[in-house]
Amino acid sequence: MKCCFYRYEMEKSLGYCWHLLRARRLKYFLGIEVAHSKQGIFISQQKYVTDLLKETGKTACKPASTPIDPNLRLEDVEKDATVDKEMYQRLVGRLIYVSHTQSDIAYAVSVISQFIDSPKEAQLQATYRVLQYLKGTPCKGIMLKRNGALVLEAYTDANYAGSIIDRKSTFGYCTFLGGNLVTWRSKKHNVVVRSSAEAEFRAMAQGV
Repeated sequence: MKCCFYRYEMEKSLGYCWHLLRARRLKYFLGIEVAHSKQGIFISQQKYVTDLLKETGKTACKPASTPIDPNLRLEDVEKDATVDKEMYQRLVGRLIYVSHTQSDIAYAVSVISQFIDSPKEAQLQATYRVLQYLKGTPCKGIMLKRNGALVLEAYTDANYAGSIIDRKSTFGYCTFLGGNLVTWRSKKHNVVVRSSAEAEFRAMAQGV
């Protein structure tokens, strides 16, 4: 009841300065689709992904089963041709936005984001690989289920000296509230760790 009262008071105060319209149930906002059901709320970016595939000419591309090749070493491509920097940055930026509702591309996007200052052809192809993965998973998103038990859970992981250039590790974490995924991240450590244990502990620190 208090929440309803405060909301009413806020709307009344804002109404003195602006003409307000009471919005209907949210369905679409900044490229994010919101679907309501008895089970909960499902958010996705199917239209955004479809538009992105059209703009990049990847509508007819062959879908990939994973967003990145786990054996790919993008740091060791100095001999590759340089590609359009602004185009690469714009594409990576849009993929970062897609990762806000599709957590399974977070690691791949983290990797390709490391080369926005001087992108090479191999790194651009890795970016296209993410698009190929999205081509096969356009309806993926996040389901926020109705759940009375608001239990907070966090999971972390890290590799050790994963980069062949600076030997820095990459960490990742995800947080669940009431069984619903609410935060996630994949990023390279800012420092060089001295052991796999240190890499894991630093990942835990980021996760909490």
